[in-house]
Amino acid sequence: MKKNLLTLAVAAACALPLAASADAIMYGRVNVNLVHEDFDTGGNFRLANDDDAWDLQNNASRIGVKGSEDLGNGLAAIFQFEFGVDASDSGDLSGRLAYAGLTGGFGTFAMGRQWTPYYGSVDKTDIMQIGAMNDHYLGLTRVGNAVAYVTPNFNGLSGKLALVVDNGGAEDLGEDFADWWNVSVDYDNGPISIGVSYLGAEGDTDGSLWGVAGKYNFGMFALIGQYESADDNYTGDDDTTSWALGGEVYLGNNTLRAVYGSVDAGYMGDGNNWALGVEHNFSKRTRIFAEYEDSDYQKTTCAGDGDFTCYLEGQRFGVGIRHDF
Repeated sequence: MKKNLLTLAVAAACALPLAASADAIMYGRVNVNLVHEDFDTGGNFRLANDDDAWDLQNNASRIGVKGSEDLGNGLAAIFQFEFGVDASDSGDLSGRLAYAGLTGGFGTFAMGRQWTPYYGSVDKTDIMQIGAMNDHYLGLTRVGNAVAYVTPNFNGLSGKLALVVDNGGAEDLGEDFADWWNVSVDYDNGPISIGVSYLGAEGDTDGSLWGVAGKYNFGMFALIGQYESADDNYTGDDDTTSWALGGEVYLGNNTLRAVYGSVDAGYMGDGNNWALGVEHNFSKRTRIFAEYEDSDYQKTTCAGDGDFTCYLEGQRFGVGIRHDF
């Protein structure tokens, strides 16, 4: 399902507290996939034409630098710059993260382009290595003009509050201060991880999206679930709900994965998708994988097609290699 379902979303980030150090750390990821796609499409839903072909694709390859400075008395300054890299073709860079902040006993405060609390709390079924295999997810991942606060961790319980303050940009809703706000509560302790998040728009849009998700690791396997609900003001059309279930099985250096997701919407369409994957880890930094997805979505109208139903159905299969440094 097209990610522009929620083109305006609040965001923020959880800048993870870094060890106090005057040195910057360079890091990155290269994730390149050989993918075969076979989709049947109607109208201008996802692909301009029916597609049945192999393609070398990049999935979230990146390079970045992060670090902190010890300011004394338990206080540290933190920063992070991260750029997406097209590892399959051009090598072009795109902005992913860019923020600075302070962290200490009070928690963490940061400003800039950051991860959304909503994504970290709710999209727990985003477990596949090949891109575009979580079509059921309604939220976004990162956004600029974000001001975020993360509480200290209280025995696994933490909270996040984020505001988007944007005068004249993509997230501008005409408000004098915050155009969007997002609050999340998370509990991560041992095998259990639970998150709930709410984000809302100010001004004339006055829409909202909320979601809840959980994961429990039983040792040899883990179960994952999530649910989302967006009102008609937020989507720009009808109320929309989404749910997904996933699981992982751990067999030494190998991991088996499965996800099933479903969306119930108006204009943006009903449908479901499921995916299977297998991964082998040569080390903590290098892995190979093979994954398969079957997707079936439709919407009630299509651009240029009057009142005819527009649809997308098909399959995606890919193999890839990922190296982290």
